[in-house]
This record gives sequence, C-alpha cells and structure tokens, in this order.
Amino acid sequence: MIEYSKQISERWGLPHDLADLLCAAYERGDSPYYLAEYNPYLANAADITAIREAYAFLADMEEISVKRKRVVNAYKKVGKLTPALEKRIGIVSDTHVLDDILIPLRPNPKSKGQLAAKKGIDDLADLIAAQTEGKKTIEAMAEAYIGKDPSLKSAADVVQAVKDLLAERFAYDDTVRTMAREFMRDDGFFEIIPKNRKDERYGKYADKLIPVNEFTNEELLTLFAAEDEKIIKFKLNVQLFRMTELFRQHFITNPDSTSFYCICEIIDDMWQRLLQPSIEQDVKEGIREQAESWAKKEIVNELSKRFADERSAPPVFVVDMSAKKDYTVVAVSASGSFLGATTEKKPGGDGRSFLTERMRQFFSRHRPSRILYKEGAAEIPDSFIKQANDCLTNPVEVTKMKPAPASCDPCASEYMKQREFAILDSRAKSLYGLAITFLQPVSLITRLGLSFYTVHRLQKSLRSEKFTEAVDSVVEYAQLLAGTSIKDVADSPVAKFRCATKELLAAIKAHDAADPVCSKNDLLQVKGMTETAFRNIAGFVLIPNAENPIDRSAVHPDQFPFIEQAVNDLTVSRETIIANPEVLLSQSIDDPAQRTYVRKKLVTQLQVAQRYQGIVSQKSKRRVKLGDVKEGAVVSGRVTNITPFGVFVNINAVCDGLIHISQLTDQYVETPDQVVSVGDRVDVRILKVDTKKRRISLSLKNIGGAGKQHASGGSKVKPTKGQLDNLAEHFKNR
Repeated sequence: MIEYSKQISERWGLPHDLADLLCAAYERGDSPYYLAEYNPYLANAADITAIREAYAFLADMEEISVKRKRVVNAYKKVGKLTPALEKRIGIVSDTHVLDDILIPLRPNPKSKGQLAAKKGIDDLADLIAAQTEGKKTIEAMAEAYIGKDPSLKSAADVVQAVKDLLAERFAYDDTVRTMAREFMRDDGFFEIIPKNRKDERYGKYADKLIPVNEFTNEELLTLFAAEDEKIIKFKLNVQLFRMTELFRQHFITNPDSTSFYCICEIIDDMWQRLLQPSIEQDVKEGIREQAESWAKKEIVNELSKRFADERSAPPVFVVDMSAKKDYTVVAVSASGSFLGATTEKKPGGDGRSFLTERMRQFFSRHRPSRILYKEGAAEIPDSFIKQANDCLTNPVEVTKMKPAPASCDPCASEYMKQREFAILDSRAKSLYGLAITFLQPVSLITRLGLSFYTVHRLQKSLRSEKFTEAVDSVVEYAQLLAGTSIKDVADSPVAKFRCATKELLAAIKAHDAADPVCSKNDLLQVKGMTETAFRNIAGFVLIPNAENPIDRSAVHPDQFPFIEQAVNDLTVSRETIIANPEVLLSQSIDDPAQRTYVRKKLVTQLQVAQRYQGIVSQKSKRRVKLGDVKEGAVVSGRVTNITPFGVFVNINAVCDGLIHISQLTDQYVETPDQVVSVGDRVDVRILKVDTKKRRISLSLKNIGGAGKQHASGGSKVKPTKGQLDNLAEHFKNR
C-alpha cells in the first residue's frame, strides 16, 4: 500500500515518512487504535479520527486493487487488453471509473444498441462517428443497408438503428462518464418535489432549482433522509444545453460534416436516455457520502465529550413510593449501567427513619447526585430527602420525570430482555427505564435502538448504520483508553482487531485460567500469539493483580524500558509514578518525539492503573526474603513506626527496614516526625542488607518524586512543637 503514501500525506497533512509508516502498518495488520496510542511518531502527529480515515481510504484502495485485477483479466480473456489500457487501469483509484471501463464487456443484450449492432450496420456507424463521409447525406448512405435485416425496411429505419448503436457506444465511453460526473457534481442543481406541498419542512423548496453547492451538509442529509422515507423526490440535474455542449466538444471533430446534426441528436438521446440516470445516482451517492463523512466527524467530536462527561458523572437514583408498605430505589450510573436495586419497608408512625442501615449503605456506596420519581406517582417525603442528604457530601436534586411514550419506553427494547435484567421485577425494570429516559446515555443508544431517544441532532438525518458506526467508534475508543482486564479481553473492543482472532482470544482465556497471566509480557507465552497480535493488544490489556504496577496500566510494554530508566534517573518507585505520572515530565528526555509522547499519552496511560492501587498481587502477599532484597534499589514502603533514632518502613520484606534519622534528609532535624508520619507511603533507597542480623538500612536522601519528597534533595522538614512554641514566644515578647 506504500504507493498511496503520497495521497495520504497530502490529504491528511502527514510528513511523507509518517505516511509511509502508516501504509506499512496497514499492511502488517496493525489496528488504527494501536497507532493512535502506542506509536509515538503517529500518535504525536495525527489523532484517531485522521488515522481511521486514512485506514478507510487504504481499505478502499485495497478493494479497488482487487477490482483492477479483475478488469485486466476480463480484457485479457476477450483479447482486447492493450499495453496502454493496462497502464491506464493500473492508475485508476475510483471504483466508478473501473466500472466504466468494464461496461463495454458487459452489454445488455436486449438494449437498443446491442439489437442494432446485430443488424449489420457497424460499418455505417463507424463512418458517421468518424465524420469523414464527405458530402454524401446519411440517408443516401443508409439506402445500401436496407433489407440487410428484416427490420430495416427503409433508410429511416437504418438511420435510427445507427443512432441507437452510437448512443450506446458514446454512453460507454469512460472518459465521457467521468467528465459527466465531475460536471454534474460541480454545476448540477437539485430539484425537490415534496409529496405534500403543505409540508413546511420541504414546501419551501418546491418549484426551485437550487445549485448543489448552495446546500449545507446538514441540509443535504435531511433531504436524503426524506427521500429514503419517500416524503420527497430528490432529483439531481444539469442544464441540458451546457451538458450537450460539453459532449459536442468531445465527440464532434468535423462540424462541417453532413453527420453533424445526426451526432447532435445522438448526444441528446445518449445523455437523457442512457447516461443521466446512472450518472445521477453515482453523483448523488458521492454527495451523500461526503456529507455523511462530515456528519460522522461532527458526531464523534461532540459525543466524545459527552461520553467522557457521562463516565465521570455521579449516578442517579429512581425512587417509587407508590406501594402502601414499602418503597423501591434503583441506582443507575450516568452512562446507563444498572448498579443495583433495593426495597425497604416504609416507617410507621413511630418516627422511625426511612433510611435503614442497609439503605444508608446503599446511598453511601453509590452517592447519587439526583433522585428521580415518576410524574403522577406518590411524592417523595421531605423527610426521606433530608435523611438522604445527611449521609451524602453534596445535597441531591429531586426531579419529577414524565415517562416516555410506550413506543419509546426503554423497557420495551430487546436490550432489556437480556439475562442481566431477568432477575428484576417489573417495578425495578420500570424505574430503570425511567432513569434511561432521563439520562439518555450515549453508550446505550446503539444497544437499545435508535428509536428510543436522541443523542445528537444528526441522528435522524444520517443512515442508521452510519450513525451506529460513529457512536460505536466513540464508545470503543473510550473503552480501549480505559483498558480492559485480562479476563474480559474477549468481550472488549480488542476482539474487533483484525489480528485478534476468536481462536487467539479463546487461547488467552484458557491460558489465564490454567496459569494466570501475571504480566503483559506473559501474553507472549499464549499459544498462537503472533508478534502483530501482541503488539496491538498488549497496551490495552490490564493485569489487575500484577506485581509490577505498570502492568496494571494501559502502558505498552514497548515503553517499559523508558519507565524503568525514569525510575532510576528520578530515584522514585514505580508506585510513585503510578500515583503521580506527571513526575515523568521532570525527566530529561533527549528525543523530542518521546518527550511529546510522554506528555500527550503516557501520563494518561499510567493513570489507568490508579483504580487498582488497593489490589495486592499474590507475590506481594508473600514477604521477600532478605537475600532477594537488592541493595541500591528504590522501592515503595509504608511508615510503620517512628522512634527517636529513626523510622521503620514496611517494604514487604521479612522485616521492616530502618531509616536512621541521619538518612531522612540533608537538613537538620530534631525528631523523625518532622519528616514523616505513621502510615505515610514513601520511596526509599535500600542502602544495606545484613542477613545475619536481619537488618535493612534505608535512606530518604536524594529520592525524587511527589508529595513530601522532592528531587532537589530530600523531604520537607516540619518544625517541632518546641520550635513553634519558641517562635510564638518570640513574637509575643516583641
């Protein structure tokens, strides 16, 4: 595909070397998502939208390449392939042009032109088309062909047969067809004929011829959608005299010939009867595809922001107080996920609280920002709201919701018939449906169906399959950026990668079940794992209980050596880099591409692991033997005890290490608690390991990182209580 590098470079503004790289990656089978996240050079220069578009272009060119071979073989088969034609076919990059070249080999045997060709008039047709007949009239020349076929009873019959034959021959001219498409696209106009002229949406277009270029993309999509619904007729045309004049310039080489007027008639017939109907459809489809390409960009850009907001927004609760003795609460995330449901008895008249201990835990666990209830249902008591607010940090908003019409009720969707909702009673399902009607989440729109609610203004204008593609690309990319646990790979967007076959995904699942995958590099041991598959999926796969915290992140193994170098250069632990990835920005990086990549991608990829910080790996649960503790290493630990002479730190060894007071900082300290507190997590360097005395000596000096530790040389020193008292006494006596 390297031959398309120049086109990609010009179309998407990529340097030539990066365009070459992208073409090579496509041929290797790399996913556009891999390139957008894990190839530092492409990730810095182009976003996922541009890379996806370039991949779609290459896929089209790949399809055209196959079609070119079929066209060449078709001409070889009939013995009509010339070197010039083969060369011309080899540079075609438009599927319509290839179809045009192939048309003469696939004539309609029942067409007027093909029936005329069987009547033995080819010589006369060639003479008229060449316009070299001299001064002899066409009618005079036609007399010689009368009776050659039973249908040729007069000169007029012969002339008509010639016209039919040449009209079809002219219509098959691929240069003419290309020229007609370009002219119609640039100078054509649309005629909109509403089925109901009183329809305010389309009546304004009636009896008007509007140039194609005067419509916005959004208007075009609306009109195409109306045509699909048969609300309007949407016709594309050009001024006849301008089109025929264009064809005359192409076909007429001798305006003084006696066949001039005959050829003019043939051109008019060729355009109106043969060429316009097929060309109109081709051009309309091209205009629609261009408008849809614009729309998909708009949708992806806008829904990406909305989807990100959904994922970070707090959940909502839906409450039903209509039952006499109890009430039901359903929790739903802002992205539409069902979080849980519970039913509690209503308090009697003895002043008991609505919120039992279990309900308080339900509120504390999910922390809703809003409470919904159905219009017409029982009101939510003020006491319930007050009690709910007492267990929340921020007060909830209460919203009365009008339920969706039956035709738009999410409860009626196929999605709600899935197994995960089978355990819910009708009451809980109804409340969940009310929440979906209120939230209208982007992530659910394609699973529910496009008829239940609208997430974008172009949703009804764009063809459903195109809109679904746009939404799926938003959701899939967000899910990939968030990473997928090793156990969920088969059900994640990774499964759509070309290199991630069903067999490979099944092998990953089986391998992890038999011998748990403990690091990203362990994926290389999976049966059937190829270099391409590993390269593409390893970054997006997370190992939640990995010993190395970087394996829990969305960082690609290709970047592991860089992070290990950063650990050494900045004298911080991997845990600190996960807790504060921006510490990497303080590292000196010579390669400008890598420097940009760290800022744009790597920091965010590391943050993914923060949700697994509380998980302890199986290996970490076992204490490290003293013989395995490496002197000079920088590790993360937790302060367990503070004494006058130093600080004890748990570094997951068989015994705690000691930071002597002299190793806490380069500054003078009176007591260790001026530097650290019990429970603090700190990065420490292992100075010495004495296996006989079972002692580990640690240091905080010259340790970089975040929080209390600074790369400039140690930890921040707090004043002692005595120093603060002396300072207060000093100011008091002034």
